[in-house]
Amino acid sequence: MRKKNAFTLAEVLITLGIIGVVAAMTLPTLIQKNNNSVVEARLKKFLFSN
Repeated sequence: MRKKNAFTLAEVLITLGIIGVVAAMTLPTLIQKNNNSVVEARLKKFLFSN
């Protein structure tokens, strides 16, 4: 018999779990930075539009 070189289901699920945890930790930070830059841009537009 020949052994196939492939990933097992467990390896794929573990990898997806790790990616999910990393995404869950980084997305709130990215969203907050985006919101801060939007607020800053709106304030600048409001203050310097006069």
